[in-house]
Amino acid sequence: MGSTSEIGASIIEAGASGDLNQLKAIRKKVGDEWEFRKICDQYADFSTGRNVLHHAVEIGHFEMCKFLIKNVQVYVDALTYKMDTPIAQAAKGGRVKIVEFLIEHGAKVSLANIEGFTALHYALLRGNLELMELLLNNRAPVDAQCVDGTPLQIAVSRGNVEAVKSLLSHGANPNIFYAVVDSPLVIAVKSRSFECLKLLLEFNADPNLYFNGLSALSAAARDSDTRFLKSLLAAKADPNLLHKDVLKPIEEAAMVRNRAAMEILFPVTKRLAHYPNWTVDGIIEYIQSEEFAAMGKENMIMLLTKLDIGGMNDACNKNFYSAIIQYRKATNLRPCNTTWISKLSMWEARLGIKTQALLGAQKCITLMPDLPVPVRGEIDAAANVIFKKFLMASLAFCLEPYNKDIGHSFGVCLFDYFVWLTQMSSPDEILSII
Repeated sequence: MGSTSEIGASIIEAGASGDLNQLKAIRKKVGDEWEFRKICDQYADFSTGRNVLHHAVEIGHFEMCKFLIKNVQVYVDALTYKMDTPIAQAAKGGRVKIVEFLIEHGAKVSLANIEGFTALHYALLRGNLELMELLLNNRAPVDAQCVDGTPLQIAVSRGNVEAVKSLLSHGANPNIFYAVVDSPLVIAVKSRSFECLKLLLEFNADPNLYFNGLSALSAAARDSDTRFLKSLLAAKADPNLLHKDVLKPIEEAAMVRNRAAMEILFPVTKRLAHYPNWTVDGIIEYIQSEEFAAMGKENMIMLLTKLDIGGMNDACNKNFYSAIIQYRKATNLRPCNTTWISKLSMWEARLGIKTQALLGAQKCITLMPDLPVPVRGEIDAAANVIFKKFLMASLAFCLEPYNKDIGHSFGVCLFDYFVWLTQMSSPDEILSII
């Protein structure tokens, strides 16, 4: 019939076009059942890595999927170059029947691609409640992190009340917000989904959860709809939390001249000594002054310095999780600071948080495309070796992220590379090449 590569190309063509008769004819001509299955499993698009099952799933050809899985017995968890499985591909297309069939034949619902997306994330991005319930009932990881956040964060950001209710009922944690820095409560306020906010509070979301300078109460103080503010205060959100480096909710309201919110907050907010006139009008007047602006700039510098020093101290004491939190705050306040991004990626690699470490590395390379760089006019030969090892390890990891040995090698290379990067004599030396 031709070479193995020609057979593989014909199989891919049949899958992409949905021609089941052609696929059966190819199988008959190959003759050897084991050889045909091997070709179906191994041959894929050069550009995407999708094999024949991925193609059948993508176009929603249920009969072809049945033929490949039941008759040919292809591998149900094949990966594309981006690590999407057939079940993820089916979820992305909203193919409920195919997802159900794949689950019945052993497909894993927990596998994530290189950006952390699982089938459940894709179901929520489509707003497909039937598919979401199917996956949750088959133990899809409810708190899985991707670059867009957890399934709960995605559902809240879209104001999908039924999805939020279902996720919380299946045990979703309303206080997780690692990849996306806004907590679900803050997202509910920002997306103006009052019903989602009420649900989160009913499921014990922490109204005082604070990260990166913004609590749910601070976000609500900026919104003209005071229902958010009143509900959070009723849930015991504290307008006087002692964070010296951030604005109090009443100050957030004053920044946008939200008088209605200020009048609610004023009776429950303790007086701040640096305001000469502690009234609603006095707070608004002072917060618009040059004196306040200068103080805010100074406070930001102090905060960033504190985060940097605190993060390094935590890392030196091998408290890497705390170091990650410190540098995540810093990089969200200064998203183009490659020194801090590199440190964050380094600690993530040490803890085996591979997806986030890799994304951080990619961001560093995007911001600094010429790395490794000349240091004081001379090429650092050792840096070149380290950098090449890092790139090769990253590639191997991308192609096979579930191989423990490759994952370990990637972590080691990433750590070595960023140790070199952060040991350059000064941040200015790094930034000077951008």
